[in-house]
Amino acid sequence: MPDALAHFRAEDAIALCVIDVANALVRHSEPLLEEAGLTAPQWTVLMNVAGDRNFNDGPALPANDPHSDAFSADMGRQGCIFSSEIAAARGLSRPHISATVTELLRKGLIRQEDDPSDRRRKLLSATTEGLAVLRRLQPLRQAVNDLLLADLDAHQRRTLLEALRIVRDRSRRADHIRPYAERPPALRHAS
Repeated sequence: MPDALAHFRAEDAIALCVIDVANALVRHSEPLLEEAGLTAPQWTVLMNVAGDRNFNDGPALPANDPHSDAFSADMGRQGCIFSSEIAAARGLSRPHISATVTELLRKGLIRQEDDPSDRRRKLLSATTEGLAVLRRLQPLRQAVNDLLLADLDAHQRRTLLEALRIVRDRSRRADHIRPYAERPPALRHAS
């Protein structure tokens, strides 16, 4: 094994650990989503459209508001969002989001309306059926998250969340940067 591969780097270990945790979340969530008739991308987009406050991309709302849940109708622009905003927030391509939105529309879980200020743009909002699906999945989602985070106390969870948000925000700012653009010819895929 080359020396470079044997050398420990915290940055590399963190990236690999994040991938492992993401894979575990998918593995635990897929059966629940399948039962609800959703894919992971559809669930993520539906949560975005519904204004799930846990994404922390929207306006800051009190976490202890007894009159609202994670999918409160008062999120964002009265529960409306553009697909381009979801694509930007989640770091996904517009074609990927578009296909997912089309499927959610077909299932009746979201609705699409013309933007009053620009009729070419479409605002998305969750339907009653879409919110009902999310509310049914919410306790299952929380059980998976609680299981995976059970060994962390409240302070460790807050610290982890803060660190992950910093990394996420950095990744969003660095989307246009390609550190591997000038890689050696030996690493380029032969065509």
